[in-house]
Amino acid sequence: MTRLQQEVPKQVWKDKRIKPEGKLIYSYIYSQGFDKTIIHLNVGELQQVVQISNQGLKNNLEKLETSKYLLYKEYDTGMYVIHLLG
Repeated sequence: MTRLQQEVPKQVWKDKRIKPEGKLIYSYIYSQGFDKTIIHLNVGELQQVVQISNQGLKNNLEKLETSKYLLYKEYDTGMYVIHLLG
């Protein structure tokens, strides 16, 4: 995970409001959409990296959205469109 940590903006890693699980989720999203601003995410592909439920993912995405790191919308159960802000 150190390679991903170097790519992710440092303010995310220093932010105490976000749980370590949320930081791993953000690093996965950031690495998948590094050169893009909008990505499509399925909770199933993220479950291979972090053991998380759909509700847990939604809670972490809400926390990242209130911290102004990304915007997300769930367009189907477990399917998300994510817009990276930073």
